[in-house]
This record gives sequence, structure tokens and C-alpha cells, in this order.
Amino acid sequence: MATRLEHRPAGMPVDELIAEFELATRPHRIEVLADQLGASADPDAIRPLLTRLGDCRVQEDADVEDAVCRALVALDVMCTAGNLSFAFRPRHLLTPDVVETVRDLGPAIPMRYFLAREA
Repeated sequence: MATRLEHRPAGMPVDELIAEFELATRPHRIEVLADQLGASADPDAIRPLLTRLGDCRVQEDADVEDAVCRALVALDVMCTAGNLSFAFRPRHLLTPDVVETVRDLGPAIPMRYFLAREA
């Protein structure tokens, strides 16, 4: 069985990726870092990704939104509902800490991710 380290992209440790992701302001950089965080398979990346989900730089750029949502799919927080449409996985499939994080950040997350359902 592979360890989390084997899934981590070459380069920065996840904590450094998270720190850079949280400070990134250019949409392309947010997109690249989101891809790396999703590939990391590290649950520590979930909260920063969810925090960014409502960011205008994410919501105004379909490629950036897709990268953040794909990273959350890779971390088993979201699922695809077809054609670049994403939704949170059903609550009973999420870990309790992810449910709590979504609850904490809920007001900042666009409602469509709560309403969409897997096709």
C-alpha cells in the first residue's frame, strides 16, 4: 500500500504548498497549487481548498474553479455531477472533521455545491 509521501508531488512539502496556496493571488498560480494539493492526497489540504472555493479569483475563472474542485474530488470531499459540475459528497460519506469544516465555512461556499447532486 502506498503512503501519503508516495502520492506527494515532487518539490515542496504539503505544508509549504498550503502556505503558498493561501497567499497566492494570481489565478494561474492558484490553479497550479490546487492541482498539486489534490495530488498530495493529504487531508490537511482540505480546509485551505474549501476556504478558497468561494474566492472571487476561483469563481470568476472556470479553469481555477475546476482545479480547486478536482482537488476536492481527489480528496473525497466532492464528486463530479457531469460536465464541470461539482457537488459535495453526501454527508454520510464525509469524515466528521470534513463535515465540521464545511459547516464552519458554509457561508463562504457557493450554495450550488450543496444543491448539485451526482448524476
